[in-house]
Amino acid sequence: MDKATLKCVFCQGKGVDPFEIMSKLSTCYVCGGKTEVTIGEPYVTCVYCQGTGVHPDTRMNCLVCGGKGMVHIEEPVEKCPDCGGTGVEKLGFMPCLTCKGKGVVSVKKKGG
Repeated sequence: MDKATLKCVFCQGKGVDPFEIMSKLSTCYVCGGKTEVTIGEPYVTCVYCQGTGVHPDTRMNCLVCGGKGMVHIEEPVEKCPDCGGTGVEKLGFMPCLTCKGKGVVSVKKKGG
């Protein structure tokens, strides 16, 4: 699997904890202070956090993308039938169990 190196969206490439939870000097716990993260290709923007890397309504990293803002997918994909592509389960506060919060599910390739 090919990997891509991307700017850490959680700390916006600064390498420090954007919420200063431990201290103003704490390194970003998503990228480890390196300002960049790696992700397997192909990847798409995380629909659960809208690519921010932050879990909605919190100061923690996103449960779905781990704070990277992007999620690896196995192509081909189609919109999740249970959440309609939102990545959110029906009650509205947890990731969809069917697509694991990605908003898409892998489909089997036709033919052989």
